[in-house]
Amino acid sequence: MMKYVMQSVAFSLLLLQLSTAFSLQIHSSVLKIRCSCIGNNHQKNLCNTAETPPQYCWTTTKRYARLSILHVATSTSLSAGGRERRLNGNNADPPSSLLEAITEIKTAEEKLLAAEDSARQKRMGQIQQRQKKAATREDRISTLELKLERTESVSISESESAGYMTAAEMSELKGLLKVRDSFEEQYDPLVFTKEHLEFKAMHNDAFIALSNYCEKERNRIKGIDGSERANVFFLDGPDGGTASALIDRGQFNAAQCFVANRHETSCHSLTQSGGGLLPDSNVVYATASEALTVAAPLSSEDLTGDKIGKEDGGIFSHIDFSAYYFDGCGGFVPHIVGMLSAALLRQDFDASKPIAVGFSLLGGNKDVVGKEMAVSQALTIIARQRGMRVVHVLDDPTRYGISLDIKKIGGANAGTFTTWFLLTKD
Repeated sequence: MMKYVMQSVAFSLLLLQLSTAFSLQIHSSVLKIRCSCIGNNHQKNLCNTAETPPQYCWTTTKRYARLSILHVATSTSLSAGGRERRLNGNNADPPSSLLEAITEIKTAEEKLLAAEDSARQKRMGQIQQRQKKAATREDRISTLELKLERTESVSISESESAGYMTAAEMSELKGLLKVRDSFEEQYDPLVFTKEHLEFKAMHNDAFIALSNYCEKERNRIKGIDGSERANVFFLDGPDGGTASALIDRGQFNAAQCFVANRHETSCHSLTQSGGGLLPDSNVVYATASEALTVAAPLSSEDLTGDKIGKEDGGIFSHIDFSAYYFDGCGGFVPHIVGMLSAALLRQDFDASKPIAVGFSLLGGNKDVVGKEMAVSQALTIIARQRGMRVVHVLDDPTRYGISLDIKKIGGANAGTFTTWFLLTKD
């Protein structure tokens, strides 16, 4: 028995010596990386080498965080056989690749914010200018058509006298009518294939599911039992396909639905006064960017330093939307980014409220991966300004009540790409 005890003691002493001889100690280790968001002054200590090996602390993802190195000071001591060798890491610089990534991200952010500030100054007068031009054009067309009618009712010799239409005025009328026709709605649901209609219905259902998800989450956060309904913004054609889906299948109230359309005839078709489903005040004759933009630049002051009130800006800029669906917006990436910026970049926001965003790219699947990535990166920058992060919804569709059968690419000749994102508190 005594022999067994002595062996155990000897073995324990051996282990103690080994652990002392080859111990690794970390002294005064400080490595802090600050994650900063413009417009959202929160900080997170992502790494501290007292707990995390330094080789893991340099990892960063350029798309999701703008990192600034505050300080690096590591001191590591190694003990071996009672002799200590000290390796000092004081004044160590971060890898150049990380600094390049930080600079690249900062530059991308600055470009996007500058572009949105510049666009806001232009959008504010665009609606009024377009409406004024359209009214002037229609007045001139009416005048010339009256002249034409009067001219056609008389002989050729009489029409050459004053008060009747001249050859130059005839050419002018043709030109004005051509301009008017070019602004007529080109969207024709009657020519859609069965595959395209099924694809659109699938994504209308996704829009409904995500809108309901955001509504429930917002009410849960507020502690409200479903008493606050979600407002949604979307693009729609004269047939009101998405509005019908929301109201009929999604059981939305028409007052929750808001639409912008740059074709006046389509706006009339969508409104209740024109036989459509939506209240007249919920449909605006404008582009999405014009309807959603806020007047105040991102600095919250205009160029003269004067404060701008909330009542300024696009007609829907003051509405808190839970979901946006930018469908049928073409394949031009800056156009889509402009709509996202107008809708989401603002000073007054609540990062705790989730927001669903969907968009379509038309024109086939050529370069669609690169285009989606460009829009996704821009949306990530926008979300970061709000203290939010971006979730790719279709990576886990059932979590949000969306069918696993949903496809990103579909329609006639697989010519339409549609995807969905969720902005949530970071």
